[in-house]
Amino acid sequence: MDEAARILNKTLVPLLSNYLPFFITVLLGWIIVTKYYSDDKNQKHETSAVQKERKKDVQGQQLHQQQNQAQKAKKKQPSADKWQRGKNTFSHDWLMTSLKGHGGTILDMDFSANGKFLATCGDDRTIFIWTTKSWKDKTHQNVRYNVEYDHASVIRWSPDSKAFVYNRATDNQLDVCKIQKKPDGKVLSVTKSTSFPKAHKDDVIGLGISVSGKFMMTCSSATEIAVWDLKGNELHRFDSYLINNYTGKVSPCGNFIAVSGFAPDVKLWEVCFQKTGEFKQVNPVLQLKGHESGVFDFSFNADSTQVATISKHGCWRLFNIKVEYNQGEEPKLIKSGKIKCDDSTKASIALSPDGQVIAVGSKDSLTLVNVMTGAVDKVIQNIYSGGIQKVAFDAAGEYVLTCGERHVHIFHNVTGRRAAIAASKEKLSKSGLSTLTKERLEGIIKTSREFLESMNEPC
Repeated sequence: MDEAARILNKTLVPLLSNYLPFFITVLLGWIIVTKYYSDDKNQKHETSAVQKERKKDVQGQQLHQQQNQAQKAKKKQPSADKWQRGKNTFSHDWLMTSLKGHGGTILDMDFSANGKFLATCGDDRTIFIWTTKSWKDKTHQNVRYNVEYDHASVIRWSPDSKAFVYNRATDNQLDVCKIQKKPDGKVLSVTKSTSFPKAHKDDVIGLGISVSGKFMMTCSSATEIAVWDLKGNELHRFDSYLINNYTGKVSPCGNFIAVSGFAPDVKLWEVCFQKTGEFKQVNPVLQLKGHESGVFDFSFNADSTQVATISKHGCWRLFNIKVEYNQGEEPKLIKSGKIKCDDSTKASIALSPDGQVIAVGSKDSLTLVNVMTGAVDKVIQNIYSGGIQKVAFDAAGEYVLTCGERHVHIFHNVTGRRAAIAASKEKLSKSGLSTLTKERLEGIIKTSREFLESMNEPC
């Protein structure tokens, strides 16, 4: 045992003491190399992960930018359908011109008493005043007025053609605007003058001003009718008893208020004043009967002797109201007929100033009836993508106007020329005419034929 220990002392101990530093150095080197390799590997892994995350972030940012750019481009560039709706693509041989300016649906229009201006109002919160003598020009003169926080639903001119009244659709309140003219008669500006008290709780669907300036009428979608003076003071309020009112108007002569509605009659009241000019009363005087359904609309001729009506089922009737109603005489039916109408939307009717043509707008179609024959002369279709809101004749009866989506379309009254020829021939067949009357009637026939030939239309 002692011998073994002695041998180890002589061999192993000197060996360890001589080579121990070497072994320690090798061990430390291995540890350092191993740690460096491990740290480098972890660092590369972390760097790769960071790069991947950064790459994802960059790709996400690029995708987000592309999406934003696409959305902005989509907002800047309207769809093809919207562009087509905004563009006036309608055309027709009878179309004289179109008035453009509104950005929405034109709800109503009205001619001034002097015939120089047309007022239009739309749901785009704008009112336009158009100069009629510029319709044949390339540029149509107009002045725009913006309705604040609301839009006009109905509009009417004052008798002196210097102001107009419109109903604010949401408030059901009447605003009065005055127009300022240039020395040459063109409209320079439109300014708000005053506001009247709220007219009705329900929507105002009828508005009219008497030619005498003595009164103004408003009509609600319920059964209320109110009479006002032009200062906004209420004179009288009464009930139509029509279940619901569809249309309310003042006759061109300024004597009558007429209202149609759900019931199949059109009722007329006479507005009476004392000799001193003070309001007296409103008397019921006439009823236009014979329809089997509600009467959507009606229209007077220029001298208030005739009224044309259109019912929900497309039946039209023309009445002579130049009767002794104080003696109990009833209106006389002149002619009647039926046309194709869409009963789901309200039709609009207009009677020409001379009472010889009836124009009916229903949905997107305009139907023209020759009163002399009682037959449909023309149907013009697809005028608007939406419906026709109103139909009207100008004061001379030369043009038929429709308003609807964005535009007012102005058509030549070709039917009126054919009716004028027929009416003149009928009058010439009567005996006892003076030479001047014969020459005048022959002149009407000649000019009407020349016009029809220029339009490539049969007489």
